[in-house]
Amino acid sequence: MAVVINQKYTGLHEGFAKELNNLSKRFSAKNYSKIENIDRILLKRDISVEKKKQVLLKKLHSSIASAFSIDKKKINKKIFDSFKKRLHNIRKIIIKLRGINYYLETAFLDELELSKIKIKNKGLKPKKSAIAGDELGALEYTAYKLIEKAVVLDKRLLSEYAVKEKRILGKEKIQAKDISSVLRKESELLEHLEAKLPPPRAVSLALIEEPVFTHWAARIFALLLRIEHIYSKETAIFSQIKKNKSARKKIGKKILQIMGEKSKLLKIMQQKAVSMKTFRLDDDFKKELHNFTTTVSL
Repeated sequence: MAVVINQKYTGLHEGFAKELNNLSKRFSAKNYSKIENIDRILLKRDISVEKKKQVLLKKLHSSIASAFSIDKKKINKKIFDSFKKRLHNIRKIIIKLRGINYYLETAFLDELELSKIKIKNKGLKPKKSAIAGDELGALEYTAYKLIEKAVVLDKRLLSEYAVKEKRILGKEKIQAKDISSVLRKESELLEHLEAKLPPPRAVSLALIEEPVFTHWAARIFALLLRIEHIYSKETAIFSQIKKNKSARKKIGKKILQIMGEKSKLLKIMQQKAVSMKTFRLDDDFKKELHNFTTTVSL
């Protein structure tokens, strides 16, 4: 069975493997123990949602690469504790990214539809229990190539991965109407990535031992690269949308809004609701209140 890989996607695993190898060569117990205060970025609200997502995805990439470029021969209690803290930071980034995506899938697309832009928004659909077959094939192929090239992964496990024929596609045709499905696919992949990263209390030394580490890390790397590939589609779509004068005005207005303004308006609405002797939450108000709540948390 052939795995269909986009031409742009094929280069991702090669570049990432080189990055991992460089980080592994420079591994230092002292530097590894320096844990960044990730809340500084997560709580940053003086940038647009669009920019914040870009910053967080870059931080997710660097955090995963540095956390898993660990010298397993030098493991001690201090390094292992640092590893758990790094995983905790990665989980926090993923949770924030999922929150941003939820906002983009709901409130943001709803507001875009108020204009004359032809964007097909099917709304939220129930989450699938598993990643689609084409995604699984791409993830498996990426994991295989990473094990083959990254020094932190055990080459002896290559035989356990099914080697499939690779079929390269040219440039994919991306249209504005695909934005909902692209965001939904991103969210599904983020959900799977979060599920593969246990909270600190559930992290054990068994995860650092082979063959567990290679199977685990390779799948995390593959999910990260797939998310980045899907995100490139998202940015391409938003670039198309912004070429539309009406859409550019709508998005520009949205991304420049300060979260504090949303927070103030939310408080006013809540105070008004409390002050009313008889108050009936109609569907429109519930939807608006929910949208505000989602936005304020970004």
